[in-house]
Amino acid sequence: MGNLSGSDRDSGAIYEVRRRRLLLAVGGITLTGIVGSRWLSGPDHLPPHREVSAYQQPAARKPAAQRSPVTHHAAVKHPDPRAYHPASYPLNRPLYYIDDASKAIALTIDDGPDPVYTPQVLRVLHQYGVTATFSMIGLHVAAYPHLARSVTEAGHHIANHTWTHSDLARVPVHRVRTELAWTSHAIHSATGVHPQLFRAPYGAWSATVIRQCERMRMVPMDWSVDPRDWARPGVRRIVRNIMRNTHPGSIILEHDGGGNRSQTVDALKIVLPRLLREGYHFQTV
Repeated sequence: MGNLSGSDRDSGAIYEVRRRRLLLAVGGITLTGIVGSRWLSGPDHLPPHREVSAYQQPAARKPAAQRSPVTHHAAVKHPDPRAYHPASYPLNRPLYYIDDASKAIALTIDDGPDPVYTPQVLRVLHQYGVTATFSMIGLHVAAYPHLARSVTEAGHHIANHTWTHSDLARVPVHRVRTELAWTSHAIHSATGVHPQLFRAPYGAWSATVIRQCERMRMVPMDWSVDPRDWARPGVRRIVRNIMRNTHPGSIILEHDGGGNRSQTVDALKIVLPRLLREGYHFQTV
C-alpha cells in the first residue's frame, strides 16, 4: 500500500474501530442466543438459584370428606428406593390414603431439601426407624444435590414437588410440563432415581396436572392429615393435630423446607414415638 495522508489514516482508524464494535455486537447476539437456547433446554443449564417463598397464601382446600373418592391400594415398603414401583396406585386421581391394614400410616416431608432442616429430620427418622417420602422442589434439589442423595441413601423415597412450588392450577399447560419434567430430571441427576410420585403444591390439582402425571407415570399424592406446621403454630399444636387426626391409612404432611422448621423437628421427636407406641407402623407411599 502507498503512503496515506493524515486524513486517510484517521478515516481508516475510525473504520477499524467501527468494524470491531460490529463484530463484538454480532458475537454478543450469537452468544446470547446460544445461552438462551441452552437455558430453555432444561436443568442441564439451570437458571440462577433463588429463594422460593413456599407459602404464599394457598387457595382454600376442600375438607377431605368433600374431595374425590379414594380407592385404597396396597402400599408396599421397599428398602431400596431404586426398586420402588407403585404400580398398583391410580394415576388418574390424587391419593389421600394408603392401605390401612395393620394400622399402617405414611409420613411425607415437603419443600426441601434444606441444608439446615433436612439433616435434622433425617436424624429423627433414623432414631425411630421411620421411613418417609420427601416431596422435593426442583430448584432446591439442583442447589443441594448431596442432600437429595442423602435422603435416598437413608432408604427414603423422593416425590416430585414442582420446580418452583407454583400453584399449577393457575398456569398454562407448557408450564405444568416444564415444572414436572425439570424436577424429575434434577432428582434423577442427583440420586439416580426417577421419582414415581408427584405432590401438587397447596394440593392444587387440575385435569392438566393429572394428565401430566399420567404421561410421566407418576402417582398423584395428596395428604389426609395437615398439622399446618408450615405456619409455625407451636410444637404442642402440631403434635395435638397429628395425634387427633391420624387414623389407619393416613398420609401425614410435614415440612423440612420453606422457612424455619425447628417446630416441625421438635414435633416429630414427640409424635413418632407416640404413634409407634399406639401400634401404628410407617409405610412409604
